[in-house]
Amino acid sequence: MGKLKAILWVHALRLGRYKYGFLNMILVDILWYLIFLLGALMFVPKEQFTVMSLITFWGVIQWSIMNNAVWLIAGWVWFTLATGLAEEHIVHDVNPLLFISGRFITGAAVSLIAIPLIMIIFVSIVGENMFTCFNPIFLIIGLLLVLIYASLYGLILAALGLRLEIPGTMLDITNIFMYIAGGLGVPVSSMPTGLRELALMLPYTHAAELTRYGVLGVEPYLGLQTEIIMSIAYLIALLLITIFVVARVTKHVRIHGVRAVGLM
Repeated sequence: MGKLKAILWVHALRLGRYKYGFLNMILVDILWYLIFLLGALMFVPKEQFTVMSLITFWGVIQWSIMNNAVWLIAGWVWFTLATGLAEEHIVHDVNPLLFISGRFITGAAVSLIAIPLIMIIFVSIVGENMFTCFNPIFLIIGLLLVLIYASLYGLILAALGLRLEIPGTMLDITNIFMYIAGGLGVPVSSMPTGLRELALMLPYTHAAELTRYGVLGVEPYLGLQTEIIMSIAYLIALLLITIFVVARVTKHVRIHGVRAVGLM
């Protein structure tokens, strides 16, 4: 527990020491939000604008939460190895992947600050309807599930990056199409049949269905109770896979050591 507290403290301390980089990530996030949101809403019919604005807004928010967590965790493998922090933690009997996983603090902090700011900007476009919320509990649950799913997935990529000696982010091929294929920005009921079947196989889809239910009361495609069960099942599955991958990679690293990860 003492090691965990130290790791959390280090990552929290970095937010203050690298405040300009932290501010830059927030501003970049806001700009991406606006590009996606305004681009997606340009062709929405006027009578559907309010509802589609809310669906699009929270879809982009979820995509950004996922993207921040995955890239900030998986992408830190290179920094950890380049600075010798992996060996330093191994010597002191601290799992370097536990240290890397603390980057979820940075990802969560960027999203936590950026979301209210972009909401303020977006209110001037959509109006007070932006504050519509059918059930805040399910909205929060949906967003937290996206964050946890993405953090676990990012940690898996980080572990594989250590084992395969390549940047963890190079292993990620899902973030690009996850907004649509993962059901983050489009309700499952509105998807084509083939894409719908793919989306239902992905964990983010079920978290997004809970988020949309929380915002607008949109009934999840599989029903609320089924979506809750599916979300919990995916959470357990991802957690078990993460534990297995991290344990295997940690064992390999302790025996064979770590090697540099190259970047172009």
